[in-house]
Amino acid sequence: MIVAAMMATALLGADLSDMPAASAADLQCMGLLAVAIDDPAASDALKQQYTGGMMYYLGRLEGRDPARNWIGRMLEYTDSTPVQQVRSHSQRCGQELIAKGQEIFTQLDREP
Repeated sequence: MIVAAMMATALLGADLSDMPAASAADLQCMGLLAVAIDDPAASDALKQQYTGGMMYYLGRLEGRDPARNWIGRMLEYTDSTPVQQVRSHSQRCGQELIAKGQEIFTQLDREP
């Protein structure tokens, strides 16, 4: 019975039900970027961009719950979730980062 539960967890990935949906979504994006940083084919410049994205999501998470160890929780998530499942959030996370980047640049380009 215990082995079956462990195998199910390995196939399904980490359980994020202990946090609000918005935090789970941000943790998934932070985990996605951490996995991307670990890719040996990623250039240093790309890894720096991914790090900036991780900091964005970490800031959102810490803003909601500053007492939680979000880096540790992200490591639990990435260590117990199949890589393909972590990567399945790439479109959503990428769209979020692009939208935020566009919002920032729109505000920076405003007329005084």
